Amino acid sequence: MMKVIIYTFLMYILLIIIIRVMGKREVGSLSIFDLAVYFTISDLITIAIVDHTIPIYYSIISVVFLAFFQILLAKITLKSKKIRDFIDGKKSLIINNGNIEFEEMKRQRYTIDDLYSQIREKGIDSVSLIKWAILENSGKLSIITYKDSISNFPDPLISDGCIEKDNLNKLNINEKDLLKKISENHIKSLKEIRLCLFIEDKFVFIFNKDKGK
Repeated sequence: MMKVIIYTFLMYILLIIIIRVMGKREVGSLSIFDLAVYFTISDLITIAIVDHTIPIYYSIISVVFLAFFQILLAKITLKSKKIRDFIDGKKSLIINNGNIEFEEMKRQRYTIDDLYSQIREKGIDSVSLIKWAILENSGKLSIITYKDSISNFPDPLISDGCIEKDNLNKLNINEKDLLKKISENHIKSLKEIRLCLFIEDKFVFIFNKDKGK
């Protein structure tokens, strides 16, 4: 009995340390990869507590390795948009400029009942009030109403130096026009651009700090 209490206490302390090291993220915003890591760590800790035939340091090594791997992959995804999209998946536009994207809802197996359930949670009683509704990677529905919207599109046209071609297509913007605007602003490389937004029919560029703009 005492061994169970000691093991539980040790794994509890380890879990707190691991969560602090891996970073603060809201539960609802966890990616599929994050959830897989947390569930696996939970199982390893449970095994360590209830199965004393397996040395506890086996579980500790496994948990520490998973935490290290998650941190390493998080740093890689910060630098690579393509890897981030591959691991976390892409968000889905459910309402696009006031129009319900039924084909996208079908691909995501997302029903009208799901849509209305989530907009009611935000105190909205009709889709006619919504300009943009984005189904995030976590399954959470983000909503922007007409009265709150200031942009032509709720997602960047450039993110971490990568052109978001799907977003350009949704806005019917030619990639050449975007590149021309970049050239006119004397921007030497896409990598200098952290974000490019399209607000009130104008391209707005946000740069890395070290660019000095």
